[in-house]
Amino acid sequence: MGVSRRLKRGRVDISMNAIAAIAGNAAMECYGVLGMASKKPIRDGIAELLKDDSFSKGVFAVSTSKGIEIDMYIICAYGVKITEVVSEVQKKVRYVLQKTLDLNFNAVNVYVQGTKVL
Repeated sequence: MGVSRRLKRGRVDISMNAIAAIAGNAAMECYGVLGMASKKPIRDGIAELLKDDSFSKGVFAVSTSKGIEIDMYIICAYGVKITEVVSEVQKKVRYVLQKTLDLNFNAVNVYVQGTKVL
């Protein structure tokens, strides 16, 4: 399921995987983010760092009655202030998604699955 928008010249359908990929790319541009992590680290390996081509595996977009919610699972760099990194990721992802897709997002939830030394 995705998001549909009716325009004057036709209809635009945006899949949740596309939204997740855009959000993952935006998060990777933030200082202190080393990569995306798996949602279930025990099943997929302890805080396994996902490669660049699999942003959507660490990011999940869900459409609810209130709007679209984004859940992100990230790995932070060791020694950075995690609260600042999470705050910047939330601001950057919300900004990029609103400017790119012109949609309102209810929540951007960021879960830190671990830290790694650079």
